[in-house]
Amino acid sequence: MKIFSRAVFAVVFVALCAGAFGEDSVQIGLPGFQPSRMEASGKLVEDWGSVAFVLSGEGIPAEGAGSVQRVVLDGIIPAAQARIQRGPLVLTLTAFRAPAWPSGFDVLTVRVEETSGHQRKATLAVELPDGAIVGRQSVRIGGRTVLSLLEPPTVKQEKRDWGYDDEAQSLPGWGTPEVECDPAFRNIRAGLGGVPIFYHFAVEKGGSAQVVLGLMESFHATSGQRIQVCKVEGAQPVEVDPIARWGRNRPGVLVFNARDENNDGFLDVSILPAAHSPDQNPILNVLWIFPPNIGLNPEQVIAGRMNQAALRYVDVGGQRDQSIYLSGRLEYELDIPANGFKELNFFVASPGASVPLPERTAWTVASLRKAAREVLSAGAAKER
Repeated sequence: MKIFSRAVFAVVFVALCAGAFGEDSVQIGLPGFQPSRMEASGKLVEDWGSVAFVLSGEGIPAEGAGSVQRVVLDGIIPAAQARIQRGPLVLTLTAFRAPAWPSGFDVLTVRVEETSGHQRKATLAVELPDGAIVGRQSVRIGGRTVLSLLEPPTVKQEKRDWGYDDEAQSLPGWGTPEVECDPAFRNIRAGLGGVPIFYHFAVEKGGSAQVVLGLMESFHATSGQRIQVCKVEGAQPVEVDPIARWGRNRPGVLVFNARDENNDGFLDVSILPAAHSPDQNPILNVLWIFPPNIGLNPEQVIAGRMNQAALRYVDVGGQRDQSIYLSGRLEYELDIPANGFKELNFFVASPGASVPLPERTAWTVASLRKAAREVLSAGAAKER
């Protein structure tokens, strides 16, 4: 885990003190980098848009007075803090810029406190810009990870009838097929950093289908480099090395007789790296869902000549690929004890930066605060 030099980060106090926009907003940032801005409503404004939080529930008024101020955490870390009174609940949002290399990112803590002495149930809605794509523990905009959800929450979202549900990335134009094939083989989703690829498809509860996965390796020159496990609900998993099975830049397909085993009305598809694979980044090019009783010709499927017979054809990583979740809003259901509180923590992409995925980083809120304390303390000592 890399952090900023003490000399650079130590002057953040000056940047913060110069960063107020009056009584309605407060800046946080690092010297030499564009600041973020917190408004009195608690909205945190970045270059990609903003993230805001709204409380609702029985006995909770729709509006409440809010204010924002500069605060100092742990006696030395400059931060912005907004406080909004919503009847018996107080919503407090605190953000500071963490000194994580290369340009830092914002750490946001959202605290909901009960003040009337009665247990409360509340919904905390997270408002996001249009076009935001929600994953399992992240939010992306334009391929950039802008929000990491550190605690896996109970999230209420409307679902589409199909889509991906993962932290993988779309890489259009990655594939270079050397034979005639469906054009979707030129695109992929890749689980960079070893994250799995997940898709879900609506079916009748307990229903069956033929699921066909299209794969092609265009990065490695030899076999034995990318070995992955393909899992489809209701069928046996298949371990495959695309080059060993079909050759480099040669598309191939795997056919699975799938069934909705858990009776939830969705077929689940996942691509994971094999434990012994040197390259731990799984890939997927194309995905078809066919009726269970249709005869399939693999060569015709690869060529794209059976697309019209498919119940669902997915150009994975292409322009029409989509998240299973509708974008723009997340909801957390909170059960707050009398005179108690609930907290949620987020990593938020500051201007020009992205945030790490929770499962792919060793950073925590505590370790980032510790790093900030150490850097600022050393800088202050040097100034003396």
